Amino acid sequence: MTNSPTFPHPIGLLLFNRFDYAKQVLESLNEQTLPVDQSQLHISIDGYAGSKAEFQGKPDRTAAIVEMARSLFPNATILSAEKNIGITEANCLLEQNMLKSHPDATWIGFFEEDYVLSPDYLLITEQLISVAQPVDDIVMVAATGETLDPDNRDVAGIFPMGHLWAHLVRVSHVKERHDDVQIFRHQLSEKAYWERDRVALARVMASRGVFPIGVANDLQRLGLVFRYGRLGITTGLSYGEYIGVEGEHMSDSSFARFKFTGPTTVPFDISTVDLPALAPTLRVQFHVGYAKRLAERFVIPKFVAYAAQRKFESLSRVRRAMSLLRQAFRALF
Repeated sequence: MTNSPTFPHPIGLLLFNRFDYAKQVLESLNEQTLPVDQSQLHISIDGYAGSKAEFQGKPDRTAAIVEMARSLFPNATILSAEKNIGITEANCLLEQNMLKSHPDATWIGFFEEDYVLSPDYLLITEQLISVAQPVDDIVMVAATGETLDPDNRDVAGIFPMGHLWAHLVRVSHVKERHDDVQIFRHQLSEKAYWERDRVALARVMASRGVFPIGVANDLQRLGLVFRYGRLGITTGLSYGEYIGVEGEHMSDSSFARFKFTGPTTVPFDISTVDLPALAPTLRVQFHVGYAKRLAERFVIPKFVAYAAQRKFESLSRVRRAMSLLRQAFRALF
């Protein structure tokens, strides 16, 4: 009797002090139609001491998360930090551990606790890797539906990746970006991740030729994909569900504004995906989408603020005073 096939690539799972999130993602990982090879599963559980959760007075659920992970995946490698080290440091240590433990790996995965996988998620990403393998510039794959251009979300097809949720990355790209990641990591060594100096991080990224569309951990790595002329791809439909209402970069209002959708009911058909033929279009879409995000986040707001300031300066002294009073009133009430 032959053994059933398992997902062939190492997976790193990042967990923090959110028990309900950890439970959902661990269970979804345990219910994959293409099962996880536990000898290639590495679970990192960040510490509570010094965390934002401790600062906010939330209870410490770390021990319960460790116990749950061990009960579901007894043969996995579980790394539990004594104190909070933050997502960038946890990501780097997880990356080092996977590369050391699996020196022959060609792709490695990084999953987080706020994206719950549909049962076929690993099967779909393995199929995407199989067709992406001959296209050297495609260095990341996912099936999250989180596309770079929001207009392509909930649309069947393959598009440039917008967030690095539940993604797999080519090891050759991990190695080429290594020095840049280490510099970013060093900038975070003096402060907690949630207290990071965003201006200093943006400056050091720019000094490395990385356009800083944001200074979150995943956006820095997405910037490095652009910096090295590579591509990250994902499905336009979501084969899972993003649940991260509570987190470093999200709130109830912003979560509602983004209008994240749940898992699609449309089956994935790899026979319709011709990545070598699609790659030139994807490259153009990536450059256009990246420029669009830069403009929307930084350039356009700056011009709007400049125009508003010029308009304010053209008002009479009395009208300027009235405008300032209205702003103060809105701020107070």
